[in-house]
Amino acid sequence: MKVTVYEVGPRDGLQFLQHTVETQEKRNLIDSLYKAGIKNIEEVSFAHPKVIPQMADAEKVFTGRGAGLVMNKRGFDRAMDSGVKKINIVLSPCEYFNIKSFRMTRSELMFNYFSFMNKIPKENVRVYISMAFGSPHSGNFDENVIRSCVKDAKVFGNTVVFSDTIGIGNESQVRKMAEIAFEEGMIPALHLHHNGNENKPISLVRTGLLAGIKQFDSSIGGLGGCPMVKNSGANLSTETLVKHLDAWGLETGIKNLTASLKIVKKIKQEPLLLV
Repeated sequence: MKVTVYEVGPRDGLQFLQHTVETQEKRNLIDSLYKAGIKNIEEVSFAHPKVIPQMADAEKVFTGRGAGLVMNKRGFDRAMDSGVKKINIVLSPCEYFNIKSFRMTRSELMFNYFSFMNKIPKENVRVYISMAFGSPHSGNFDENVIRSCVKDAKVFGNTVVFSDTIGIGNESQVRKMAEIAFEEGMIPALHLHHNGNENKPISLVRTGLLAGIKQFDSSIGGLGGCPMVKNSGANLSTETLVKHLDAWGLETGIKNLTASLKIVKKIKQEPLLLV
């Protein structure tokens, strides 16, 4: 069975770093990931440079092959001018997250997206549901609210990505989210964070596979975390995800990630201790 590993390190990963990564280093990382066989990469975000300084050079980094995250009309226009065809957008059942990230409620955010996303083919759009598994601000997982968010996502895209932004998800939630997505005619994907132990997100990946999910986000070297959410934790690392998928006999098409990991070590400004 083929499984899609969706790489988010160049965007979701790098944006969490406090120091600025050189444009060419970002492109080197992206190129190395493609060479490793990864076909789906979120390369950049077209956020305002004052909000996410790491993404200020998005136009120079974008290679023409991957996806770009857009948050508003200005970012969308920049993406279009850069030749972006694959678009990622975000909404959340947590209004605290929506307001902090976008200065809009979810209903306002939907109107905002509709003003510029309505002509983009749905097959080119992934819609992220951040805080899908619960939030310290808006409470625990609510099936009805998630279903409402999936219906919102369906307006713009064919793929809905359930994001465990603070690493609190459980297996029953994963099964329910997959069920809702399929009932709504959507393609489900998982984006998992953790707080130092990758065993938990890997167990949720396994649950997702058994529930019919075939797309999983990950970040090379475990880079990342949400800058809008305190203690969001790291992303599930691509190398760990691929190792387990390979062991389970699943086909990813991904080869040796050593070159990418070397670049990540340099980017993170850590000593190189690869084995």
